[in-house]
Amino acid sequence: MNFTIILPTLNEKGHILNLIELIKKNFRNKKIKYEIIIVDDNSTDGTIQLINKYKKKDKKIKFFIRKKKKRNLAQSLNLGIQKSIYNNIIWMDADFQHPPKYITTMFRYIKSYDVVIFSRFLKKSTRYFNKNIRTKEANENQSIYFNKLCNFLFYKELTDYTSGYICIKKNELINYKLKGYYGEYFLSLLIYIKNKNLRIIELPFDEKNRKTGNSKTIGGSKFRYIYVCSNYIFSLVKNLIIKLFT
Repeated sequence: MNFTIILPTLNEKGHILNLIELIKKNFRNKKIKYEIIIVDDNSTDGTIQLINKYKKKDKKIKFFIRKKKKRNLAQSLNLGIQKSIYNNIIWMDADFQHPPKYITTMFRYIKSYDVVIFSRFLKKSTRYFNKNIRTKEANENQSIYFNKLCNFLFYKELTDYTSGYICIKKNELINYKLKGYYGEYFLSLLIYIKNKNLRIIELPFDEKNRKTGNSKTIGGSKFRYIYVCSNYIFSLVKNLIIKLFT
């Protein structure tokens, strides 16, 4: 087996090196080839300088910066997929809400499935705010309702339509580019996966608190937040039309 791990970053200086080290820990003493591709959306907090220094001592780290381009999560991931050399591709959030210890679980399941997704909404999953409701971020209710609506409108067997913690075969993405601005790209990807009749499984996991920084959804101006939300609504309507007429 071999794996590419893609980390889309934006102002992750406070924790990114720790995350990389914990990702690498999954591969120690295993006969598995891997690479870690970091795609930065032009961070301003020193993340770029930190990773540039770190990658000099580790040839498995590849680093790309999207300079002079509009920040876009889907495009960052597309670049990582394009630059990858291995067929099993994992991508995850770089803020520790997706614990890296679950990568070893993907090792097992990707042998039998084309797509492995960790879902926040399975019964055995736990959310970062379960023990302390005060840590619940302002946009969380919108995310919960969006996923419930998607579950109702699209596929009952899928629960997390904005997961972002996934392992998928690269050869299944040859003729597909992730489409969207922020997390809504994942809904379109799931529609594509289901239309291709790929073998897919959702697994539970324990979501963690963000280590440092703020949500990219609610960060910035109110105008940006409205723009992000409108993209989610547009994606839902577009994909519902696709599902109904294909």
